[in-house]
Amino acid sequence: MLAGCISLPKSEQELKTNHFKIESKCVQTELFKAFEIIAQNTARCHGGADGSIVPAAGGYMAISTEDRIEGYISNDKTFAKVSVEHINPVAGGFLQLIELQKTESCPASIKVYLLNDSTKWKTATESVFKWLEGDKSSCFELM
Repeated sequence: MLAGCISLPKSEQELKTNHFKIESKCVQTELFKAFEIIAQNTARCHGGADGSIVPAAGGYMAISTEDRIEGYISNDKTFAKVSVEHINPVAGGFLQLIELQKTESCPASIKVYLLNDSTKWKTATESVFKWLEGDKSSCFELM
């Protein structure tokens, strides 16, 4: 499905530059807690049954047979990000990027960069904000 239809961004920066859309929202959850919620649920949704979480410098990494989910949080806990990369030597690339920023007026300003307007990425983005409201089951729909 990925090969031949679209060319995936090869880096987070390319996704940020060539995104389809950005959904953003200020949430009243402390940044570190919001990061934990988003990271755990992203790993659950994209990691599948064979996904496992591995500690990494400044965050974690979840690897499945198809996707790599990486999380990072700054030492001062004012910036964090979670990225989803499809692992495929022919048609691999970045699928999603979620950034969290603490500001004076917002405990956690969330930006979700959408790759395209497919049902999968619309529902994946909606799920990010649902998780922060306590939803523990939503992920994404393929169709």
